[in-house]
Amino acid sequence: MSEEKTTEKTPDNGTDNLFENDFVYIKPDGDVILKKTSLFDERKLTTVEPDSAKDQLKAFESAFTNVEAKVDSFFEEWNEKAPSDTDEVQEAFDTLKKEVLSSEAVGDFESLVKSAEERFEELISPKEEVEEDKTVSSDEEAEDDSTPENEVEAYYKELADKADQLMDLTDWAYVSMEFENIDTAWKEGDDPEGVDIKPYREKIDTLREKFEEKKQAHYEEQKKKREQNLEKKQNLLKELKEIVDEKKWTLTKEVGKIKGKWDRVKSVPAEKAEELEEKFSKLLATFDEHKVDRIVKKMQKEEDNLTGKLVILEKMEKFVEGLDDKSDWVELEKDFEDLAKQFRKIGKVPQEKNQEVWKRYHAAQDTFHSMRFKHDKKYRQKIEKFLSKKKKLIDEAEALIDADDLADAARKVNKLHRRWKKIGNLPQKDENEMWDRFKEATDAFNEKKSENIDLLRDQEQENLEEKQELIKKANEIKDSEEWDETHKQLQRLMSEWKKVGPVPRRKSGKIWKKFKGAMDHFYDRRRDHFKEVKEQRKDNLKEKEEVLDKLRELRDHDDPIEAVNIAKPLQEEFKKAGYVPIKHKNRMWKEYREICDVIYDRFRAAKAAVDVVGHQNIDDYSDDDIADIRKLKSESSKLRKQLKKMSDELLQKKESLSYFKPTGKSNPLLDEVKKNIENLENKVDEKEERLAEVEKEIDLVTREGGD
Repeated sequence: MSEEKTTEKTPDNGTDNLFENDFVYIKPDGDVILKKTSLFDERKLTTVEPDSAKDQLKAFESAFTNVEAKVDSFFEEWNEKAPSDTDEVQEAFDTLKKEVLSSEAVGDFESLVKSAEERFEELISPKEEVEEDKTVSSDEEAEDDSTPENEVEAYYKELADKADQLMDLTDWAYVSMEFENIDTAWKEGDDPEGVDIKPYREKIDTLREKFEEKKQAHYEEQKKKREQNLEKKQNLLKELKEIVDEKKWTLTKEVGKIKGKWDRVKSVPAEKAEELEEKFSKLLATFDEHKVDRIVKKMQKEEDNLTGKLVILEKMEKFVEGLDDKSDWVELEKDFEDLAKQFRKIGKVPQEKNQEVWKRYHAAQDTFHSMRFKHDKKYRQKIEKFLSKKKKLIDEAEALIDADDLADAARKVNKLHRRWKKIGNLPQKDENEMWDRFKEATDAFNEKKSENIDLLRDQEQENLEEKQELIKKANEIKDSEEWDETHKQLQRLMSEWKKVGPVPRRKSGKIWKKFKGAMDHFYDRRRDHFKEVKEQRKDNLKEKEEVLDKLRELRDHDDPIEAVNIAKPLQEEFKKAGYVPIKHKNRMWKEYREICDVIYDRFRAAKAAVDVVGHQNIDDYSDDDIADIRKLKSESSKLRKQLKKMSDELLQKKESLSYFKPTGKSNPLLDEVKKNIENLENKVDEKEERLAEVEKEIDLVTREGGD
C-alpha cells in the first residue's frame, strides 16, 4: 500500500491545532478531524485528551493498517474462488469500498482506493479475455473442420500463446483449470503430420512448471501468513485472558480494541480456527457479563453522586442568598470555595442530569461573584485589573490579523495564549465573553495564516537564512582569546537571534544546536583560561603573604632607620608579585599599608627630635635656630598632609583595578591606570624620604641649639 505522509505542521508554525499532517488535524479542544479528499468530505472521527493527543492518534493510524489488510484479504479470497459471476464480484467490491471509506482510521485513503480499483480490474478482466479466446477458438473450429497444414501449426501455436498469457494471472484455480483445458485441446488437435509442434509442447510444459512453482510459493506464503495470524490471535487471546483473570472489568475500550484486532486478523490454520474462536468467545462473554454488573454499579454510583451534588448545590444557593453589603468577603470566599471544591470532588452524574447540575453550579458562582464585585472594593479592583489585561491581549491579537510578518505574528499569537493563561480568572460570564473575543481574533489570524501558508513559508525561510548568518559569525569568533570582547559580541549575537522570527519547524532544533555549539565552544575555552588565571593568582597571593610576613618583622626592628632600608626592596617585591584573587585584594593592600605606616612612623620618630624641645627650653636656642626649626616643622607638617592625601589617592586607584577583568592581551586604559599608580607610589616614597630627612634636620638643629 502507499506510504502514509505524516508531515507535521504544528505547533511551532503558529497554529492553534495540537497536531496536523496531510490526512488529519487535531483541534485545541481535542476534536480529531479527518481532512477532505476526492472521495469524502471533512469529518470528525472522535475527541481525544489534548495532553495525549498524538499518542491517541496512533490508534487511528494502526486502524488504517487494518483497513489495508482487509483490502488485501478481499482480493486473496476472490482470487482463490475464481469467480465466474462478474456482477457478484462487483457488488462485493462496492461493499468493500463503502466500508473502507467509512472506516474510523487515519491514512492515505485516495491511494488505497485507487490501488484497490486497479486490482479489481485485474481480477475481472483476464477471465473475459480467455473466455473470449475460447469462444473465438471454438468458432474457428466450427467454421472449418478440415485444417490445412499451416492452420494446424497455428492451432498448436495458439495453445502455447494462451499458456504464455496465463503466466501474468494470480487466480490460481482459474489458471490451473485453463492449463487442463489446454492439455485437452492439445489432445483433440488434428494430426500434425509433417508439422513440427514439439517446441509448442515444450513451451506449454515449461510454462506450466513455472506456474506450479509460483502457485506453490503463493500457497507457502499463505501458509506463512496463517501461521503469523495464528500467533497474532494467540497474543490477543492472552491479552484478553489477562484482563479477565485480573478482573479488570473497567477496561471496556481496551477489550473493544482487542476485539477489533481479532476480527481484522483473517485466516489461521484450519485445525486451530474453531478452538481459538471458542476460547475467545468464552472470555469475551465472561468480560461482557461482568461489564454489565459494573455498568449497573456505575449507574448507581452516578445516582449517588447526583444526590451528593444536589445537596452541595442547595448549600451554595442558600449561602449566596444570605450575602449583603456588610459581608466579610475574605472569609466568605474561603467558605464558598470550600463548597465548590466539595462539588467538584464528587464524580460523574447521569448524563441527562449533567447539564442541569452544572447550570445551577455556575449560576451560584455568578451570583456570589456579582455580589462580591458590587460590595467588595478590593475584589472589584482586582477583577478590573484582570479585565484590563485581557482586553489588552484581545487588542494585541486583533492587531496581528493585519501583520505583514506572518512568521513573527504566529510566534506572538502563541505567546498571547501563554500570557492569557497566567492572568487570573474573571467571573464566569465575563470570562466566557472575553475568551470568545480573544479566540475569535486568534482564529481569524490562524485562518489568514492558512490562506497565506506560502508567504509564511517564505518568511520562515528568510528567518532561517538570517539565523544561519548568525551561526557563521559565531563560528568565526569562537576561537578568539579576546575573552571580554568576544563575550560581548556573542551576547549581541544572542540578542539578534532572539529577535529573528520562527524558522521551518524541521530546521529549528538543528540550527539552534549549531549556534549553541559555537557559543559553548568559546565559553568552555574561556572557563579553562580563567582556571589557569585563578591558579596563578593563588601563587601571587602566597608570594605576597611571604613578603608581608617579612615586613611585619621590621615593625619591631632595633634600628628603625635600618628597617626602612630593608623594607624598600620588600615593597618592590610586593608590587611585582602581580594580581591576587579579588576577594583578597583589599585585605592584602590594607595590611601592606598598615605595616608600612608603622615602619615609616618609627623611622620618622627616630629621625625627628622636635619633641625634645619644650617651652621651658626656648631660651636655649637662637632665633635662627628657632626659625630653622619652625621652617623644618612647617615643611614636615606639609609633607605629612601631602602623604595623607597621596596615600588616600593611591588606595582609591588601586581599588579601581578591580573594575578591570583579566584579559590575555594589553589593555591601554588598564596600563594607564597602572602607570599612574606606579608614579604615585614613587612620589609617596620620595615624600617619605624627604620627611625623614626633615625630621633628621630638626633633630640635628635641636641638639646643636641646645648645646
